[in-house]
Amino acid sequence: MKFPTGTRGATFTDPRNEGFARDRRTFCGAIDITTGTGHGFILTDHGRLIAAYFEDNNGRFRGKDALARLSLEGEGDDLPQTFRLRSYTPEEFNLAAQASRDESLLLAPESPVNSGQVAKTPAGAPAHLDEASLRKILDQPGVLAVSAFFEGFPVRSMGVADFEHVAASAEDFARAGTRVAQEMGIGPLDQLILETSRNKFIIAPCGDLYLCIFTRADAQLGLIRVILKSIQQETAN
Repeated sequence: MKFPTGTRGATFTDPRNEGFARDRRTFCGAIDITTGTGHGFILTDHGRLIAAYFEDNNGRFRGKDALARLSLEGEGDDLPQTFRLRSYTPEEFNLAAQASRDESLLLAPESPVNSGQVAKTPAGAPAHLDEASLRKILDQPGVLAVSAFFEGFPVRSMGVADFEHVAASAEDFARAGTRVAQEMGIGPLDQLILETSRNKFIIAPCGDLYLCIFTRADAQLGLIRVILKSIQQETAN
């Protein structure tokens, strides 16, 4: 595959690093990823995932399948990981996007790619986690925003929120909750709920991604959690 070299940037070994979270919100280019078992990259435009590729001893994975493999790699805290940033100019980004389309790496092959700009709701989610699924949640009273994210990157979002910041914070919350559940031996993570005097925040795994819901403090979570549970069951099928 032929992709632009770009301009080499920072290197990180922990995706939860504060500098990494800050840089990726304004970053446009490729993030080369090396793990203990393989290597690949993701193409991102200001925090939005555009394309992905990963290869290891099990084969070569493209698009959504690559995200799934990278998600499995990230589950092992002891596995070494390196993230190297390569920034692109708009022209280089267009070349990379076209190469990703030719190689079937795009997460949203139907979305227009022009001058480094991609549709605001890229479809990197599994088939059941589409706009209609997110709309069911967003239409509930008190819900302000809903977003599907992967490794701290928003993949599909609806509502009003700083989705890049929300996704980065939700990733840390989800990892911490998963670790606590494992240490306590209480089974796999189903949902996490954070409540403050002003807002409520729900995070739940949905297929290869995580779904986060941001609501007002007075929102009734009963029906929202029922809808969320049905979406989780659909993505598991």
